[in-house]
Amino acid sequence: MRHTLTGALLAAQLLLFSGLLQAQALAITVAIPGPGAASYYPMELISKIGADKAEGAAVRVIFSPGGPSAIDDMLHNNADFAVVGLPAAMSVRLRDDRVVALAAINDLPLYALLVRQSLKGEVKSIADLKGRTIGLHSNSTINKSTSQQVLELLFRRGGVPPGSYRVVGIGRRWESEALMLKTGAVDAVIGDEPHATHMQADNIAFPLVHLGYQETMRQFSGTGFLRGALIGRSDRIASDSTKAETMVRIVKRTLAWIATHSAEEFADTLGIADPDDRQKLVAVLKKFPRQYSKDGAFSKKQLSETEIFFIDSQAGNPAAEHFRIDSMINDRWAGHRD
Repeated sequence: MRHTLTGALLAAQLLLFSGLLQAQALAITVAIPGPGAASYYPMELISKIGADKAEGAAVRVIFSPGGPSAIDDMLHNNADFAVVGLPAAMSVRLRDDRVVALAAINDLPLYALLVRQSLKGEVKSIADLKGRTIGLHSNSTINKSTSQQVLELLFRRGGVPPGSYRVVGIGRRWESEALMLKTGAVDAVIGDEPHATHMQADNIAFPLVHLGYQETMRQFSGTGFLRGALIGRSDRIASDSTKAETMVRIVKRTLAWIATHSAEEFADTLGIADPDDRQKLVAVLKKFPRQYSKDGAFSKKQLSETEIFFIDSQAGNPAAEHFRIDSMINDRWAGHRD
């Protein structure tokens, strides 16, 4: 009887201790565009591999319609951090100098200009999209999302000036993108992976331009920009840097896990249950092995590409033309590399 009581008491003490540890975990909230964008999957992976628990934290992910809205969540205290395309963060930084970049998430942007399948043979170049309707995840004249900047840069360089095509917001969900293309509500979309691969495999759309390909980078300078970055607020960091330092360590731990595990392990750990969705994600991960940073460090070359892209995509905006990316980079914990 004594042993039974002792065992029960020990179990109760362990449960209490576990509860205290959870209560003491540093709560961190991160806003990301989504769901379903491969670029931001590392954030969804954090809790599944225990990268946050290993650093004494508990990370919660919240989804936003696009990059600017994710940053807005952070600026309005709905989230501690955001992970978005760095060009989107730069657009917000022009109006709010609290916005800073703390770590690199991606090494390769995987945006694609996808044209509805029924237009194959008719649309052979960007110039053929003049007068057409283009779908974007989000569309704003004030804080431009990265996908919006990609669209404007590609179209201007392709000889299709602003005002000569119509833009509509379609959200980030696969169902919305696919439906708009199937019904002809839009002629093309700026999409990303794994949706781009999914669209092509299901004969919904074909890629006219894909930023993940080397030939695209050679054709359009600046398109090797930093796709996803951990974004924070400088005022919060100045008052207490604990969360920022912890979050960067969590990011680095997660990226190291990705670099040492197979595409199949990645998909299984994320919990992709649908066999078709799993197969397409694995295909994307294998096709673009450079998609994710291995260490979270900022690359000088990539930052230079990002600055070129941002200035070019914001042609006619004097504030953007004089903006220098180093002003918003805080590499105190993530580090820098050539």
